[in-house]
Amino acid sequence: MLVFFVLLTLIVQIGFLVLARNAVAVGLEAAVRRGGVTGEDLGAARDRLSRDLSVMVPGSSDIEIDVRSDGRTVTGVVSFDWTPPGPDLVPIRVSVTRQASVVVPP
Repeated sequence: MLVFFVLLTLIVQIGFLVLARNAVAVGLEAAVRRGGVTGEDLGAARDRLSRDLSVMVPGSSDIEIDVRSDGRTVTGVVSFDWTPPGPDLVPIRVSVTRQASVVVPP
């Protein structure tokens, strides 16, 4: 019976980890797409992303956000520590990277 509950806890934590990672990936994708529009301030995109992630991903801490442009692409990287609901079995550090092309008017 104990093995069943440990496996159930592990499965639930993996499911929540996948949800947290996908929520960060969607938010980061939106931020780099907004940052790819000419005239969009990358600092504002970074601040908006930081505010959104603190709400979307409960249990996240030590969030590091880097959004930069090289003129052709906008690259965003988010790294954070995540504490799952329930017992904290292992420390989890998640890193997500997304890119989008810079949009230029014709």
